[in-house]
Amino acid sequence: MVALYATSYLASFASLGRAPFDLARFVIGFVAVFLAVSGSNSLNSYLDRDTDARMVRTRRRPIPKGGVQPRGALVFGLLLLASATAISLSLGVIPFLLLIEGAGSYLLFYTMLLKRRTSLNVLATAPSVAAPSWFGWFMGGAPFNAQALILGLIVAVWGPLHLWSIAYTFAEDYLRGGIPMLPSVVSPRRAVNSIVTSLVVLVSSTYLLAFLARSILFALAVSVINIPLLLVGARFYATPSKKGGWWLFKLTAPYIVIVLSAFTLDQYLLI
Repeated sequence: MVALYATSYLASFASLGRAPFDLARFVIGFVAVFLAVSGSNSLNSYLDRDTDARMVRTRRRPIPKGGVQPRGALVFGLLLLASATAISLSLGVIPFLLLIEGAGSYLLFYTMLLKRRTSLNVLATAPSVAAPSWFGWFMGGAPFNAQALILGLIVAVWGPLHLWSIAYTFAEDYLRGGIPMLPSVVSPRRAVNSIVTSLVVLVSSTYLLAFLARSILFALAVSVINIPLLLVGARFYATPSKKGGWWLFKLTAPYIVIVLSAFTLDQYLLI
């Protein structure tokens, strides 16, 4: 969740060099993203309270633990999401549509429709995890271009890698919860191949962004960032283990924030 806040914030700053800075609009936009992501997370916790209670990894979350009542989480989430929607609508049609696309795809397509029905469920999170970066770019004031598109797609590819890595580590736990995450329902080798493939696509997309930005500096920066991830991925491919999946999960957690930070810094150095 913190990573999604950061992608919106960093994408805004990455686009600021191309347009006048409107501080009030920037702050209001960031508040809208904060409320939307937080509200969506609260509603997701409400909708998944039964599976969370069955899984060892999630049974200590506030609702299963009894710290928050389901009705309270539902009302809180709806209030946050309604506030975010109203704020985004005041900013214009595009911010409103991006916010609806992000929250809607996460709650409707992922949580309610696909999460418990298909092993490819996490692919439905792609629009929701990309939306904050696109929203942030738009709030920064720059025209939406190929760089902005790829920036969001990088975040979208990062999502499945991050989730599949932890699902591989806790495969039995997801089965216990009744969630057919791909690594828990396919053969171990197919699960590893899927995770490593998503890793290669993610790394490749960062170089595509460097090519579009025509920046050798950013290409060098992402190389430094990508090397440790590729090494862990290669080891995981050669000798799969739950520990290897856990390391991939831990490395990918800050990865997207570091990549976007490098891109943002590069944009300012080019001004």
